[in-house]
Amino acid sequence: MSSVNDVLHGLTPVQREAAQQEGAVVVLAGAGTGKTSTLVGGVVDRIERRGISAHRILAVTFTNKAAQEMRDRIGFALGRERSPSWIGTFHAHGCRQLRSDPDIAFLRTGFDICDAEDSRRLVRRLLLRAIEEDALDPLPGDELGKRVKSITNHIAMFKDDLVLPEQAAAVVKTFKDRHGTGEPDDAMAWEMAAALYPAYQAILRETNTADFGDLLLWPTITMLRDEKYRLDWAHRFDAVLADEFQDVNRLQFLWLKLLSRDHGELFAVGDDAQSIL
Repeated sequence: MSSVNDVLHGLTPVQREAAQQEGAVVVLAGAGTGKTSTLVGGVVDRIERRGISAHRILAVTFTNKAAQEMRDRIGFALGRERSPSWIGTFHAHGCRQLRSDPDIAFLRTGFDICDAEDSRRLVRRLLLRAIEEDALDPLPGDELGKRVKSITNHIAMFKDDLVLPEQAAAVVKTFKDRHGTGEPDDAMAWEMAAALYPAYQAILRETNTADFGDLLLWPTITMLRDEKYRLDWAHRFDAVLADEFQDVNRLQFLWLKLLSRDHGELFAVGDDAQSIL
């Protein structure tokens, strides 16, 4: 096991100063400059120097690999028994929330989670049904696969922007203008995504299933609508730390903001030059 001094002394003076800042902090730096090391130092400093209980710290990143690396580095510094239990990806944290209150997503205890391939299979089934019912020209195999993938991605983008199924038709033009390629096939995919989204979500509810988008969508929507629910979750944490902050979408940003709004302890690191948005 290392120590807080080992961790902090392993940082540059600027990194160490950033790690020990209080309040709302955004650390912007280039690739390979030790942003994750600074975040790890921030977690360790909050526990060791500032006395924040490990179980009241939430740390989030984008991939399971990055989350495991964060757990390993913090565990090496503090010991596993003193490390925060809320270290993980956005989806993992959202899933923990949804498991506690599945009814906010119209689900039942023990709901299943479908992966991207499951989502595409469901969209394919709905698209083929729509083609048959509307007597549309069938799509060749390759074109069908591309259309299914595009529609599935567009439904996910609706969820990332907090658009619910019943709202999609009203905002689809905005999404085409903002995110579309301008190609006819893409415009059609947006229209089909808005049309199929309600049926897609209805099947998920009927089968007691959540897709990846649902894991963060429904906790965030509920925190926006129900202050008591938001406070119940926000008051569980005294500090929220986020890695790769340049890549957060609107849904993820609101989730972080709602959980950290009361104490103002949001520590984020990122590289705006690497933003995927």
